[in-house]
Amino acid sequence: MFERTFNLKIEDVYPKLKAILVEKGCKVISEDPQKQIRFKQGSLWGIAPQTAKKTITSTLETVNGGTIVRCSSKLASDWKNITLIGCAFAAVLIGLCIWMASDLSGFIISHEPSFWSWLFVDGNNVDLVAAKVFVNLTWGLASFLSLIILLEAVIVVYAYFKIDAFTEESLKTLN
Repeated sequence: MFERTFNLKIEDVYPKLKAILVEKGCKVISEDPQKQIRFKQGSLWGIAPQTAKKTITSTLETVNGGTIVRCSSKLASDWKNITLIGCAFAAVLIGLCIWMASDLSGFIISHEPSFWSWLFVDGNNVDLVAAKVFVNLTWGLASFLSLIILLEAVIVVYAYFKIDAFTEESLKTLN
């Protein structure tokens, strides 16, 4: 949550706050004039705290002739869900790659038919070179997808802890 005090009345702060955030690409979801306004900002494809899809709630309160503006941001559930679904899909593909690579590695060593060996058997001919290349490819893909999951985890944690960065930056221009 981000909080800032202004030496202005709510009637003066509210329209300025709304105008600044709308100018920066926020869309008003709901508003209770002079008290609270909720915005939607960011994109499903955003990977930084400033660009990730989020909901911003700004609450205004009169204090000692001035106004306190409290803003809190929350990652949108669809942004979190698409990230989770993508990571789950990548994890399934990692499992499939590991299974294929392990199975074919055993086939290359033993020359005994296995679940995936049919990919490299043509009648009585066995293409071990292609099988070795495929094993290396699947291990590489599994490694790449593991790196992607790790990167997604870092992005989610970073966005979660820095989610208010957009609001803080936007409110610096409010006078």
